[in-house]
Amino acid sequence: MRNRDLKTGLLICFIVQFLTLRSLAIERITATGAREVALSQAAVALPGYFSVFHNQALLTESKSAALAVCYRQPYFIKGYHESALSLVYPIHAAVLAIGVTQSSIASYKESSLGISIAKVLARRLSAGILFNYTFFNLPEVNHFASSFQFDGGVFYQYSDKFSLGLHFRNLLQTNVETFQYKFYFPFVVRCGASYALTEKILLVGETALDKNSGNGLRFGSECKITTNFMLRGGLTTKPFQHSFGFGYIWNLCQLDFALVHHEILGYSPFLSVNFKFNK
Repeated sequence: MRNRDLKTGLLICFIVQFLTLRSLAIERITATGAREVALSQAAVALPGYFSVFHNQALLTESKSAALAVCYRQPYFIKGYHESALSLVYPIHAAVLAIGVTQSSIASYKESSLGISIAKVLARRLSAGILFNYTFFNLPEVNHFASSFQFDGGVFYQYSDKFSLGLHFRNLLQTNVETFQYKFYFPFVVRCGASYALTEKILLVGETALDKNSGNGLRFGSECKITTNFMLRGGLTTKPFQHSFGFGYIWNLCQLDFALVHHEILGYSPFLSVNFKFNK
């Protein structure tokens, strides 16, 4: 059997399990933003235009409107793709954002639409919330399922070099139930920090607390080679994965690329583009 066929077979097994188990915990798509992915997704204290998916409080660091899109083809499997879009718009008293994701393989599709608002509470403290609606197309049972989720996070800028982030995912712990199965979205807590070691080197790290999969650690580093070009690398403990990538800034546009390696399924490429608009 070819390697690609083996990967496809494994994914089909996962989907069949998803459709047949009566009580299953699933996680929404979080691998968004090539920069964040290259840093092992240790993004709970890393401001960016994909913060609407990682920690909504970080959106207060956005000083201008922006559009960001991300695309990946997991494990180079033909017909399997995941994409995300983020639209950020600062207003007078807060920052608004919209986040859209979609994942599809064959006739199965999973999509979500989220609306977020973030606000500065004090000189160094910010908070944000996300109202998210997720829906699924389940071809094996000819049925559509949907659910509503609620996220929230805080961000504390301790100094110009050191920042802390805390995020709560799926605060309501909602579930989706049909006559055949039931699954729910687990409650996940992420906490971490970012530290500017020098003007050119940034270090990030976080831990995710999930009662279903246990605690995992994520670490990443970014090195600014030139004013416009950055190299990045990261490591995740659960599951064990390593990642690397680069970023390039040109005027108001930023291009980011990342590769993540899974010890069984292989590599997944990520590509994202950010467009920033002057207010």
